[in-house]
Amino acid sequence: MKNVSIILLIAILALSWLALDLEAQEPRFRIRVVTEQANIRVKPDIGSEMIFQVPQGTELEAEKKEGEWYLVNFDKPDGSKGRGYVHESLVEVLSIVETRTKRQAAAEQAKPITKETETEKKTRAETQIVRPEIIKSKPGPNFMVTVSAGGIYLTPADLNQSAKGVANYFLYSLHSNEDFTGKSLHLAWGYSLDFFYPLSRNFFIGLGFDYWKGSKETLTRTGSTEAAYSIITRPEVKDLPLRISLLFHPIDFLYIRAGLEVHLAKANYFYRVEEDASWMEWKGRTDGLSLGWVEAVGLKWSVFSWCQVFLEGSYRYARVKNFDGKNIYRDSTGLEQIEEGKLYYWEVETPMGNSFPALFVRDRKPTEPGVIDPRQADINYSGFSLRAGLRFVF
Repeated sequence: MKNVSIILLIAILALSWLALDLEAQEPRFRIRVVTEQANIRVKPDIGSEMIFQVPQGTELEAEKKEGEWYLVNFDKPDGSKGRGYVHESLVEVLSIVETRTKRQAAAEQAKPITKETETEKKTRAETQIVRPEIIKSKPGPNFMVTVSAGGIYLTPADLNQSAKGVANYFLYSLHSNEDFTGKSLHLAWGYSLDFFYPLSRNFFIGLGFDYWKGSKETLTRTGSTEAAYSIITRPEVKDLPLRISLLFHPIDFLYIRAGLEVHLAKANYFYRVEEDASWMEWKGRTDGLSLGWVEAVGLKWSVFSWCQVFLEGSYRYARVKNFDGKNIYRDSTGLEQIEEGKLYYWEVETPMGNSFPALFVRDRKPTEPGVIDPRQADINYSGFSLRAGLRFVF
C-alpha cells in the first residue's frame, strides 16, 4: 500500500510539472480566414507546396508570425493535427491568448504590496504584451484588362486549293508545261483585347475580341520574251472573333483559359492574268458567320503591382461555310461585271480529262458542263496561335 501511495505521488508531481511547463509556453493567438479560401503551405513561401485549404470564416491557432506568414495548427479531416503556414493577406488576427503560470500568480500574490514609483509604472507598461491590430486582408483585383499581339497558323484549304487550281488552269490554257509553285496561305497576324472580372480569387470571367488578317500573293510567269504571261493569285482571310471566356489560375504564375466565340469572318480572293497590255481579273469579297471555341495556357510575370507580362499559346476551332458576297470581273477592254451570291467551290474539268479546283462567288450553284462536285466553300479558320502581351490589374 505504501508503494502504491509513493507511485501515485510521483505521478501527481509529474503531471503538475507538465501542466506548469505547458502554461509557461509563449502566448498564442487566433486568426480567422477572411477570403473565400486560404491555402496552408509547407513553408512560408508562395511557391511552396500546398498541404491544406480552409474556407472563409475558419478560425486557426497561430503559434507565431514569420515575415508575412503565420505558423498555424489545423485539424485534418481524419482527426489528426496539421501544421503549416498561411499568408497574412488571407486572414485577420482576433486576439492573443494571455497565459499566466501558477508560479507567476503565486509569486505576484506573495509579493508585498508597495507603492509603485513612476519608473516602475513605465517599466511595467513597456513589458506588457501588446495586442496586435487586426490585419485586414489585401483586396483582390476588381478586374483586369489584357492587350496582346501575335500570330496564328491556319489552313484555309479551299482558298489555297483554288489559288493553285486557277493558276494551273491558265497555265494549261496557255499550253505551258509549268506548274504553280507559289506557297499557300497559312500565317495570319493580329491583336487581342480582353476584360476580366473576378468570380473568386482564382476564377475570372471575360469578354474580348481578336482581329486576325493574313494573305499570300503569288506571281507566276510563263512564255517566251515575245509572248510572256503573268498570273497573280492572292487568297486572303480576315477574322473578328467575339468571345466570352473563363480564366483560372491554378498557381500564381500559370493560367488556363477557355471560351466560346462568334466569328465574323471574311474570305477574299484575287486572280489576274496579264499578257502584254491586255489583262483580265476576278476579285471576290465575302462575309461569313460561325460559332467556335478556344482553349489556351499562359505564363505571366509581374512587372509592377498593377502590370504583368504574359505569354500564351492557344488552339482555336472555327469553320465557316455560309459566305455571301460579290465577284467583280474586269478586263482591259473596259468590261466590268458584278455578280452577287454565295461562295462556291468546285472542280473544273477540261476536254483532256484534267481537273482544276476553283472558288468564285456565284448567284446560284454552278451546274454548267465541266463543273464537278460543286458545293458551298468551307473555309477553316482553326489553328494554333502564340501571342504576348500586357495585363493591367485594377
